[in-house]
Amino acid sequence: MSNTSSPTEILTLLKDIQLRSQQSASKLSQDDLHGSWTAIGFRIAQHHLLIPLDETSEIFTVPSQITHVPKSKPWVFGIANVRGELLPLFDLKYFLYGQTTQINKRSRIVVNNQPDLYSGLLLDEVFGLKHFQHEPEAINNSSDDDALSNYLVGRINQLEKQWDVFSFNKLAADQRFLDAAA
Repeated sequence: MSNTSSPTEILTLLKDIQLRSQQSASKLSQDDLHGSWTAIGFRIAQHHLLIPLDETSEIFTVPSQITHVPKSKPWVFGIANVRGELLPLFDLKYFLYGQTTQINKRSRIVVNNQPDLYSGLLLDEVFGLKHFQHEPEAINNSSDDDALSNYLVGRINQLEKQWDVFSFNKLAADQRFLDAAA
């Protein structure tokens, strides 16, 4: 058998490999995702939290140009122009704990998926997607942290670490959060 193949044979072989890979991947993703749960992991102060994927639309680094909003609460971080749209930004740590987030290379903005409240939250650190074998257990305001408890909807453990599920929807429904004017 010859080691050299014609370009046509190579293309046919590559197309066959691609087709088999796509078929294997579709079977794998259907089997593996059944019963699993994925969220975005982040940190505020010492708390490790998760935001459900369906409550977020994007994550990006802190913009270099942010405009201060006069006569607003101190936790209103400002407004940024993101791809031609003005995005209100809020410092979640300041809102919850009265402590300004120290921006560093790990700080991120997470944009909510609320059409009525297009906004972004400044977070200390985002860990990216976190995958779990099952959905979180529901909780009802049972947290050691009173500042967070109203916004938590679940809890899940992974590798001896407890993750609380933070709800952007609950935050967006809080009148105290919505009243951003000073």
